[in-house]
Amino acid sequence: MRPFLQIVDAGLIEVFGNLKNSLDGLDEYELHWRPTLESNSIDWIVWHMARTEDYWINSRICGRETVWGGQGWRERVGVFVEGTGYGQTLEQIRAMPKLNVSMVVEYYGAVRRRTVEFFTDEMEEEDLARVLGMIGAQPITVAGALGHLLAELGEHLGQVDYIRGMIRGINK
Repeated sequence: MRPFLQIVDAGLIEVFGNLKNSLDGLDEYELHWRPTLESNSIDWIVWHMARTEDYWINSRICGRETVWGGQGWRERVGVFVEGTGYGQTLEQIRAMPKLNVSMVVEYYGAVRRRTVEFFTDEMEEEDLARVLGMIGAQPITVAGALGHLLAELGEHLGQVDYIRGMIRGINK
């Protein structure tokens, strides 16, 4: 793997590993529980995290089909929602089926493997400056997308841990 990608990859590996630890021992009720009607559940957050990495790496940066669509995960998980969950209304989130989190984590693992393959075999340092599109009036480069991905996944991991703490107490 190219040295400039080792930091990004280390961050993504840490998020995924910490997420699996955060999910350890939670039962179905805890995974589907929402602190309020306007809150997301742990299972939805995990699905969104996996979909977000898949979207940014595969769809936006690589310009190829996502792991979600290309490897049949949509059918295996049983969620036929387009996109990553970003911009979903509360009604759309509530209408989603209860997710099999172990299956979603398997999907997330497939996304991680494809990301590592991309970082190892394809991405070059000059790719970081490539403009992917605009967010508002600002261009977003590959470097900006990778930075955003790390920040967003870290935020969502914190949400999972916070909800777990609400259910079980601190460090339980």
